[in-house]
Amino acid sequence: MARKPKHEEHEEHANHERWVLSYADILTLLLALFIVMFAISKVDQKKFEEFARGTAEGFGNVAVTGKTGMFEGGDGVLKDQKPAQMEDVPATKPVDRDSALAQAVIEREKARSAAASAEKANLEQIKAKLATELKKKGLGDAVQMEVDARGLVVNIVTDKVLFDTGHADLKSTGTTVLDAIAPTLKPLPNSISVEGHTDNVPISGSYRSNWALSTDRAVMVTERLIKDGIPGNRISPAGFADTRPLEPNTNDVGRARNRRVAVVVLPFLPQQDAESGLAAADRKPGGPTVAPSLAPKVPDIAPTIATPAPPAP
Repeated sequence: MARKPKHEEHEEHANHERWVLSYADILTLLLALFIVMFAISKVDQKKFEEFARGTAEGFGNVAVTGKTGMFEGGDGVLKDQKPAQMEDVPATKPVDRDSALAQAVIEREKARSAAASAEKANLEQIKAKLATELKKKGLGDAVQMEVDARGLVVNIVTDKVLFDTGHADLKSTGTTVLDAIAPTLKPLPNSISVEGHTDNVPISGSYRSNWALSTDRAVMVTERLIKDGIPGNRISPAGFADTRPLEPNTNDVGRARNRRVAVVVLPFLPQQDAESGLAAADRKPGGPTVAPSLAPKVPDIAPTIATPAPPAP
């Protein structure tokens, strides 16, 4: 009996598009995930309240429904149990370092402004006191005073008051004026600058320039004030020649006014303490004395004793 010829089995073709199904499944899952996320991001307040009410009823919250829910009639340990209440926890506000720094700067500027205002008022009182003392001695016309940004400026004309023309030797009248000023300035904590000024006429005689003349005059006034009791560490002389005129040097009146010595009482504004603010802000413009708290703080420096090194073995 003849055998039928056996057909050759063909290899099964590989399906190269199976990834499409996997890709579609992943997209479907991602779409479902996004829909769920979108749904939970939209909170329906009304439905949320209904859910909360239903949950409270289920757990026996009488305050909400007036019923005991599933625990009605129970005599167990939960009979007198109060329903759980949500506790309001106050939210803590994060500290804004920039805002704190800005506030500190504002407070510091306010303190500095208050200190400057207090010191200006104090200088005005000193000015009034000096005017009274000079008027008593008939020297009111020899001095011109003003309070400006630099402090209290006491301008003393040199002609016929302090010095002779081209000289730096104090006259008796000038000594009288300085002796009348010194008692008021002596107890002040303020630093004092003594400034010599001249006109623009070239100097002739023993001085080589108006700079030298103005400086010597400032030194002479400084030495007299120190002799009258003003501490030397609070006063310093300076010569400016004709660089800072009060009037134009175009006539005799203007040049006469520019020939002067200015005693400048500088504002007393202590350095600010890092925690307590400007100490001068607490100062009341009542008198020239200084409270102990306004005194400059000097750090305590402990003596250091060197210990000799042990001798080498």
